[in-house]
Amino acid sequence: MSPSKKTWIWIIVSGFALVVLLLVVIAGAGIYFLSRHIDAKRAPAPEALRAFEAQRASFKDQMPLFQVDNNDRTLPTRPLSSLPTSPNKPEHMWILAWDPDEERLVKISLPFWVLRMGRRKIDVFGGDREFDLDRLSIDITELERIGPALVIDLRARGGERVLVWTQ
Repeated sequence: MSPSKKTWIWIIVSGFALVVLLLVVIAGAGIYFLSRHIDAKRAPAPEALRAFEAQRASFKDQMPLFQVDNNDRTLPTRPLSSLPTSPNKPEHMWILAWDPDEERLVKISLPFWVLRMGRRKIDVFGGDREFDLDRLSIDITELERIGPALVIDLRARGGERVLVWTQ
């Protein structure tokens, strides 16, 4: 084999190894991110209720910014433009969700830099019951302007519960 063919073989093998290494690093970073931002556990109804009550208590009598009607449309409870601009910018959007069928409580922390990127579908419950920020028509920029707030307190007909807030 000529020296030039050996050089090309080494270049191709090295390039392939570099791509594989890059994919492993990306996968590892993704797993690390998910482990730091998602907490899912089994929780019977009383435990889930306590978790929601404890989190909801931090907002006292504050009304959520949005409500979800029977047709799954998100409607603002008041014009967001009328709310003052907060000097405190939220860093994370938090989602607390409970699925009574599987008795699963999920708490997700999403940094705002992630929310500004591309699609914003979050598969909280699995299957066809996705929590979709695009479908809910929530403007991330407006939420940042308003500052820390209770965004949604949803109690679904099937018993599911979702609490969304910024902090």
